Amino acid sequence: MNRFFAPPVAVGLNLAALFLILAVLIATPIRSQIFAALLMLYAIGYLIANRATLRITRFDWAVVGLLTLYLLSHLPVFVLSGYSSRYLSPGFHMLAMVPIYLMLRHLVGPLELPRFRHWLEWGVIVGNLGAFVLGMYQLAWLGERRIEGFLFSINFGYLSCAMGFLALALVRGSARKGWLLAAGIAVLIACVMTLSRGAILAIPVLLVLLLALNVDRLGWKLPVGVVASLVGLSLLAYGTVAAIQERVHYSIEEVVNLAQGNVGAAVSSGGRLQLWKAASHAFAERPLVGLTYDEREAQIDALIEQGELTKWVGKVSRGHAHSQYFEMAATGGVLGLIALVGFLVVPGVYQLRLYLRDRSNDYALTAVLFTSGFAIYSLTEVAIDHELMVTFYAYMQVTLLVLAVQHSRVGLGRHAQ
Repeated sequence: MNRFFAPPVAVGLNLAALFLILAVLIATPIRSQIFAALLMLYAIGYLIANRATLRITRFDWAVVGLLTLYLLSHLPVFVLSGYSSRYLSPGFHMLAMVPIYLMLRHLVGPLELPRFRHWLEWGVIVGNLGAFVLGMYQLAWLGERRIEGFLFSINFGYLSCAMGFLALALVRGSARKGWLLAAGIAVLIACVMTLSRGAILAIPVLLVLLLALNVDRLGWKLPVGVVASLVGLSLLAYGTVAAIQERVHYSIEEVVNLAQGNVGAAVSSGGRLQLWKAASHAFAERPLVGLTYDEREAQIDALIEQGELTKWVGKVSRGHAHSQYFEMAATGGVLGLIALVGFLVVPGVYQLRLYLRDRSNDYALTAVLFTSGFAIYSLTEVAIDHELMVTFYAYMQVTLLVLAVQHSRVGLGRHAQ
């Protein structure tokens, strides 16, 4: 049995899981959290079998603490609701990454870094190109108006954007630059054709951030040229793709309705504003821990009767806020917002610090883009709540963290010689 948990076997299984989680995420109907769950079970066995050589540092405890915050922040509403498990599900999925993190931290050394990068890149390449082919099949063969993949279009949009920038960030220092560029551009085209505005609007922001972080190698001429090309391609897409034209016109109409105070007519944007208003009322009602879903629905019904919200808001199950920030405030309160800072802001800041200290740390660069993307998606969607998305987010965070920290240590050792 111990041979099954020996480091060489463990490395191989982790590489396979890394590739599969990325390859099947949006390109197949297979749920990638299945592989993450199997890896978690293996990690528990691995930690037990290798407990004699396992040393948990203060840094490890800090990482474990951050992974625990989501669950802890929702324990109060879990109790107030009468012990409904739906409040704890996202937190448990994030907590499940703890044994995987500890296993990776124990396994990954300088010799393993190139192997992890190899399978990380190929997982991204296969997953992105597969998603692009799937999307084109839906558009060209099935005649669909927008790409949905095997998910809702909004979830496919956010995940395809995240996968696209994983590919583009990994271009730096890679031996597979052409494949990564092709895969990144292809899946971002698929992202645009989901017509999911939250994901589409994140693309130029993340692209500018990516170019800014690479300015030490690119200079300023290429980034300016890329931005100019992006503007030109956007105008070309608007002029040639009817679905994009319709989406732009719809967005303009919503802005006009909002400017005129006709919130009810702006169904999508106006609806989100009302949901955010409802979430703000929930936070104000019980600031420390927020309200349960039943309490939020009752409060929304009262606000509708008072004329503060339209009847449309009452049709939204649980008062779903369509924003990670407002959702954590409404059901979680101050504790939820502290947890949000812990699992969304702190990782990005730490990885940015690693990258600024060592510009060769491509894993830290990739993590900064990955985390920044989810920070943007979370403005208009609860992007780290669905079990598929929270598992993917937490798994990539711990994986990129271990790789970035190990790269940083190798770099420090090199400078010390």
